[in-house]
Amino acid sequence: MIAFKFLNEIFSRRFLIYTLAKRDFQNQYTGSYFGVIWNFLQPIAFIFILWFVLSIGFNSKSAGNTNQIFWLVAGMICWLYFSDVFSTSTQIIQQYSFLIKKVDFSLGILPIVKILSASINHWIFLFLTALFGLFLGVTPTIYWVQLFYYAVATQVILLGLCWLTSSTAIFVKDINNVVAILVQFGFWLTPVFWSIDNVPQKYHWIIKLNPLVYIVTGYRDSLINQIPFWQRPVETIYFWVVSLTTLLIGALVFKRLRPHFAEVI
Repeated sequence: MIAFKFLNEIFSRRFLIYTLAKRDFQNQYTGSYFGVIWNFLQPIAFIFILWFVLSIGFNSKSAGNTNQIFWLVAGMICWLYFSDVFSTSTQIIQQYSFLIKKVDFSLGILPIVKILSASINHWIFLFLTALFGLFLGVTPTIYWVQLFYYAVATQVILLGLCWLTSSTAIFVKDINNVVAILVQFGFWLTPVFWSIDNVPQKYHWIIKLNPLVYIVTGYRDSLINQIPFWQRPVETIYFWVVSLTTLLIGALVFKRLRPHFAEVI
């Protein structure tokens, strides 16, 4: 009943969510000469440097015969999306603090605004990745459609995390630093630029405790490996148990702290 009520509220406020997401996206580039271009130049430069260091400097092999740079991009695009939203969501309530005292406004939709705003860049990046794959001779397959599934899966776990961090960051400023550390360590602990196959089999279960492993692997399964998500039943069930649990905890914490926002801001 609660879930249905929330979904109904999202649908009824869909135009407001769209307007706020559009404004949030535009505000990121206010006063910048290159605007949205920076959003792609920075990660592209970072990916190129990583590829150069790994393939030239260390002469490492990321994924068998798969073109290394495309394999790396396939993992990076979902990580960049996740880390961008997770890092910036802690300040979303303060960013829209003028709405806190509006009784008829549901602050719970603000994390959705942030997720949708970042999704614009993500889908543009995915489109460019697809073009890049075609340039490298990668043949499009029906499995590319799975990217929609994995993108939604990313958004679900993000929503729970955003509710949790955005509400607690108002009362505990250290949350911002904790999130920054988690993002930094998460990048190196998630097989984004290294392959899980390089790790001894007996340690795979430890690495897969990180739900982002499922997402990164899923993007590569869709773009490169041509593996449907239902062929990873254990990983799929684990991911959704963790994601829905995170969503529930985030919703409960946000709802509990919501009445006290105005006292702090």
